[in-house]
Amino acid sequence: MTINMGPHHPSMHGVLRLIVTLDGEDVVDCEPILATMFTEAITVNGPEQLGDIQVPKRANYIRVIMLELSRIASYLLWLGPFMADIVEGIGIIGGEEAINLGLFGPMLRVFRIKWDF
Repeated sequence: MTINMGPHHPSMHGVLRLIVTLDGEDVVDCEPILATMFTEAITVNGPEQLGDIQVPKRANYIRVIMLELSRIASYLLWLGPFMADIVEGIGIIGGEEAINLGLFGPMLRVFRIKWDF
């Protein structure tokens, strides 16, 4: 039997999908597939450059916007489970502990600490 496991996001940029082949309860094969907007952009841009295909400026702008939105979504998808683990594992933390954990921006502003990159 072949089944899809995922997509999962193991704190990396992109989505991991596993195509798993089973023999009963034993895994006999596993094909990992990393799908991101970045790999999709490479897949599209390569043939366009090789074929000297001119892409409209609007399409390039939309691609950049979508890549950035994908990047932001990737960070947020990492951040949510990370923060849940911190709250569950540590409980309520203070501002100094938050800085030691490497938090920044809005996560520190809740402690009234003005710190950002």
